[in-house]
Amino acid sequence: MKNLLLTLICCLSGVTGFSQQMGFDVLGTTTDPYAGPYFLITLDTLQDAATLKDINARYREDWVAEYLSVAVASNCDGVVRKAAGTNDRLTARQLEILKTAVAGCRIDVEVEYIPKNNLSYNPPRKMDFSLRPVPVFEAKYPGGAPSLKDYLQKNVMDKVPGIAAGPVKLAKVRFNIDPKGQITDARVVKTSENAGVDKMVLDALCSMPDWMPAKDAQGMAITQEFELSLGTDLLMCDYYQY
Repeated sequence: MKNLLLTLICCLSGVTGFSQQMGFDVLGTTTDPYAGPYFLITLDTLQDAATLKDINARYREDWVAEYLSVAVASNCDGVVRKAAGTNDRLTARQLEILKTAVAGCRIDVEVEYIPKNNLSYNPPRKMDFSLRPVPVFEAKYPGGAPSLKDYLQKNVMDKVPGIAAGPVKLAKVRFNIDPKGQITDARVVKTSENAGVDKMVLDALCSMPDWMPAKDAQGMAITQEFELSLGTDLLMCDYYQY
């Protein structure tokens, strides 16, 4: 999801050799859109959304040859509101439903469509997903997701081959962005089993420039925790809603 918050956008490592087998991602620990039965979506994503892809980064518009209907509904304390659309661009009414949803609400999206394929029998299909708003405006790296990706590529991924001679086990490092936007409490929560790699990652995170801090629904700056995952087996990443 576009985070959906932290919507960082995920990618394969882009350098030659061993590091091509590495992947990485960064997600808020309490705003990871895929952490539970519902996609989580932050306030900044809800406010900036214009398309289905904006509210669900895994939405596959390339599956659709023709839209038949797109329904968006919210359920907030038993009060249900619905709005219909005709394609993946959210209507003014659908956007109004999204932007007025609060913590505790559930948002359901149902898409009826004709699949894009060459089958002679190609009946309509449906895909649906549900969202839960998180009352947080995500912290943001200066320059956004592309700049964060570039920083991690240069200062982490490109340095791995010089430290590790073989595959790197999945590692997870958490860090906080405090109300001043500064990086604090960086620590390894799952080791790569290579002390040099672990130290290099910590050093890179602690050397990042200040971020724009997260804010609560009232606009007060708050601390937000993030988790960087990287390893040989993590070949694809989603920086949801950044």
